[in-house]
Amino acid sequence: MRIDNIEQIKTIGEEYGWDDRTIEDALADAIRLCYADRGMLVEVDVNMKDQSISARRFSGYGDSGIWVDIRDPIMPNVKMFLQVMEMQQWGDGSPGRLVEGEVAGHRDGGVIYRVLNQHVFVPENLLSVADYHKRPEVGDQQVIALCATKDTAGMRQGTRRGMEFVAAVMDVYAPDTVKGLWMGASNSWAVVRMSEEDMETWLENGGVNVKHLQKVMGIRRITLLPAGKGETEQECKDDEIRNFIGNAWKDCDIVELTPEKVVIHTPLNHNDPRKLRTFTSMLKKIAPEREQVVL
Repeated sequence: MRIDNIEQIKTIGEEYGWDDRTIEDALADAIRLCYADRGMLVEVDVNMKDQSISARRFSGYGDSGIWVDIRDPIMPNVKMFLQVMEMQQWGDGSPGRLVEGEVAGHRDGGVIYRVLNQHVFVPENLLSVADYHKRPEVGDQQVIALCATKDTAGMRQGTRRGMEFVAAVMDVYAPDTVKGLWMGASNSWAVVRMSEEDMETWLENGGVNVKHLQKVMGIRRITLLPAGKGETEQECKDDEIRNFIGNAWKDCDIVELTPEKVVIHTPLNHNDPRKLRTFTSMLKKIAPEREQVVL
C-alpha cells in the first residue's frame, strides 16, 4: 500500500525533529494500535523512502494460526499518530526530557543507552544509586532524563540521579500531586510532600506505587509527607515536621517543638551514627529555620 498523506507525515516528523527511521517506527506503532483496538494482532513495516506500507494479521490460534497479508491497512488519524509520537518521541532532545532507553553497553564506569536510533551516555557520577552499586544488564529498559551536555565522543549525556530527575519522573507518573521534594542520603532518599488524599492513593495496596517508583528511579527509599494542617502557617509547618519525624523514624519522640527549635529523643537502642546523620540532615532541609537538639 502507498502512503497517501506522506507529505503531511513528513511535515509532522520535521516539527518533532525526527528522521525517516523514527517516523517509520511511530507510524507502524500507530497502525498496530488501530488493530489492537479491534482485538487483532498485526505486524507492520513502513518504508518512507518507497512511501509504502506492508501489513499482516494473525488468523487462528497458536501453532495452527497463519499470517494473512492486509491489502489496505487501517490508517491512524493525525491525532492518534501525534499521540504515538509524543509517547516515544526523542524530539529536539531538550534538557530534562524523559526518554526510555535500552542498555546497549558500558563504558568508563557509565552506561550507554539506545534511545530509538540515538545513543545516550550516563556517566558514573550520574547513575542512580542502585545502578552505581550494580550496573544494569545489556537489554534492560530504564528511564533517563536528557542533559544538555555531550561527552568527548559527541554522544549526548543523560542522568538517572538527583532532584530534577526524580521530580520529572514523579510528575509524569502522577501530574500535579507533588507539592514539595527533598533529596538526601547521597540522592538515595526522597521525601515527597503531597495532599493527604493523594498520599492515600500512593500508599494503597501495600504501597505498591511507591515501591514501583523506587525501582524505576533506582533509589532506596521514598517517604511521603502529607501537607501540614492548621489555622496558621506556623501550625501547618509544625504539623509537617511532626509527620516527617513520625514517618521517617517512628521510634523518635518529639520532646519540644517551637518556632526556633526542635528537641528529639532517639531510641535508647540506637547505635547507628550514619542513620542519625542522614535523618538529621534531611530534617535540616525540611526545617532549616529550626535548631536541632538530639538526645
